[in-house]
Amino acid sequence: MENKANQYIETNRALAVRSSHQPILHFTPSLGWMNDPNGLIFFKGEYHLFYQYHPYQTKWHQMYWGHAVSHDLITWQELPIALAPSEVYEDSTEGGCFSGTAIVHEGTLYLFYTAVAKNAAGQLVQKQCVAMSEDGRLFSKYENNPILQNDSLGKENPHFRDPKVWQKDHTFYMLVGVSQDNVGKLVLYRSENLLEWTLMGVAFEEPNAWMLECPDFYELDGKDVLTFSPVGIKGEYSSYLIGRLDYEKGRFQVESRGILDYGVDFYAPQTFLTPEGERYVIGWQNGWEWMYEWNGFGELTENSWCGAMSIPRKVIRKGDRLHALLPKEISQLKAAETVIYDTQTDGYQKSVSTIQKPTLIELSLEAGETPITLVFKDKRTGQTDTFTIEEHLLYHSEGNPLGRKDITLPLSSRSKTLKILLDLYAIEVFDEDEGTVLSVNSFFEGALARDFSFSCSEKGRLKQVVVTELNGKQLIKRSVKG
Repeated sequence: MENKANQYIETNRALAVRSSHQPILHFTPSLGWMNDPNGLIFFKGEYHLFYQYHPYQTKWHQMYWGHAVSHDLITWQELPIALAPSEVYEDSTEGGCFSGTAIVHEGTLYLFYTAVAKNAAGQLVQKQCVAMSEDGRLFSKYENNPILQNDSLGKENPHFRDPKVWQKDHTFYMLVGVSQDNVGKLVLYRSENLLEWTLMGVAFEEPNAWMLECPDFYELDGKDVLTFSPVGIKGEYSSYLIGRLDYEKGRFQVESRGILDYGVDFYAPQTFLTPEGERYVIGWQNGWEWMYEWNGFGELTENSWCGAMSIPRKVIRKGDRLHALLPKEISQLKAAETVIYDTQTDGYQKSVSTIQKPTLIELSLEAGETPITLVFKDKRTGQTDTFTIEEHLLYHSEGNPLGRKDITLPLSSRSKTLKILLDLYAIEVFDEDEGTVLSVNSFFEGALARDFSFSCSEKGRLKQVVVTELNGKQLIKRSVKG
């Protein structure tokens, strides 16, 4: 099935017209549907990004694993499909190869994923499987898949998915998300060989969510970090816990909790560990709440693609909080820069520039009471996106046909530097001092040219505005020939 899908992509890529909405800096497939990032790992000199993928339509359907590689986390090469639903335990049109993670052991790359198919009673059930590769290109599925057939209660379960595997000392561990009695839980297993697994118990449960999707687990500066996307908690799409995993009892002891992204378009985050020991996170820059609406939104389906990944963000720990930072590699893309020091406008909107390409806007703030207002206006239709900075940053969209209209990013007295990355429809706001982020997609119905202006009445409140145009040409290479 991989070959059939790859041939389809190769044949139809030339027919797919690049949409004026398709991001340049954010990774997207050449055609088809994409959602969760999977199996993010550095292997044989490359960063590997796998992702949930359906090549034949621009909406969610039977799942494959797409594949791309990078040497710098900015420039990506699209590769042939890594996993296709080829076996009986994953061959349902409503199932396939669902999300998971990767680990390298003794020179072999292991992909752990959830297989979804119907059981004898006709019910869709989810089971855990593994595939292996020696070269990071061709993958073979384990002959004794599935390696986990039942959940922690010994039952086949339609919500038992997204394995996260790691090694601690000489033992391997796996977390799997599960829903039991309408409660979201993360179940922990252990193994000595990556193929035979023993149940340890429920490591964490969240009674306010009915499912915990796409868990990730890692050590960061002496603490354990657990992340997931809770289904059922309003306004929380990517959560993190800092604490300690008790490997003897199999329980995660929570010391603090936070949100990785305050927007609605950042889901199923997963991390890379670089060879230098730094950690970067990528999320699916879309939101399930409105994705079905996207299927009917003009250019996005007419041009054969749907879905994007966030910019990779560096993750650090400061005390009991995680901080996500814009990667330094973005500065390498600088093409042109405008610096404005005269920022007092007495309440009037000061026109800065027309934005037509990927752009980074940096604001240097001082404490003050009066609001700062940033406006992005569609040159043709007059549709606006507004950011108002007071005690919080409030995003408001006027006329955006998709997505949320109002989102808030908390700020504090320590917030001195805000960075806004615009990549056509994709917007990410970074509070560099607090380490918080807000991701949102804004679809203007007119041309993508947007007039940018700002206002600031209080002298010194806004020290300067820096607008940097980014050169995003050739950041994504298209090839399914390997």
